[in-house]
Amino acid sequence: MFLSDRDLRWAIESGRLIIDPRPSKIEPTSINLHLDSIKEAKIWDLHAISENNLIHGLKPKEVMIGRFDFRKFSAKYLVSLPQEAEKDENQLVFRRGEQVVIKPQGFLLWQTKEKIGTPDDRADLICFIEGKSTRARTGILIHMTAPTIHSTWIGNVTLEIANLGPFIFVLEENDVIAQLTVATISSPPVESMKAGVTYAQKEVGSSGQLNKKRDRRR
Repeated sequence: MFLSDRDLRWAIESGRLIIDPRPSKIEPTSINLHLDSIKEAKIWDLHAISENNLIHGLKPKEVMIGRFDFRKFSAKYLVSLPQEAEKDENQLVFRRGEQVVIKPQGFLLWQTKEKIGTPDDRADLICFIEGKSTRARTGILIHMTAPTIHSTWIGNVTLEIANLGPFIFVLEENDVIAQLTVATISSPPVESMKAGVTYAQKEVGSSGQLNKKRDRRR
């Protein structure tokens, strides 16, 4: 059963649902999510990947997706966008001051400003990240394959952002880019999701401190 605005508000107030910072407005059945600081926008270093592939006899940009170690791969090749002075407007994704420009077929990762999740105790909720339909109709695709935020996990969510449309998109910090829906589950899970998260996401540990973790969530 999905939560309405009344239930979402109560879940936040009671501590069963964690949204930090707290939303100023709650939609009838969802909560808007915003982009974090521009420094959290990441792209793949395709040049470095291609050079490494040549050493190992692979084609440029070729990735053995079924058996690669994402934790090691992302730690080596996922990088921040170059500063203004270093930008290359021939790239599909580049930084323009405090904006990120995404051309058709461009792809990047950018986390939410909000930390989202549920605590270990009273863990009877599960969250889902979805794109906004009004944005999607222009051709922007958000968080394409892993919408579930499992019960007991807490952290900033890394969004996959792709431009499949005919426009050139411009994104900035605090843009509303996705939405959160929340549902109840039949009973609290036996195991906690605190053990692992996707690389580049941040998790709030049991001490309340924000810690960098790496991938076992997907």
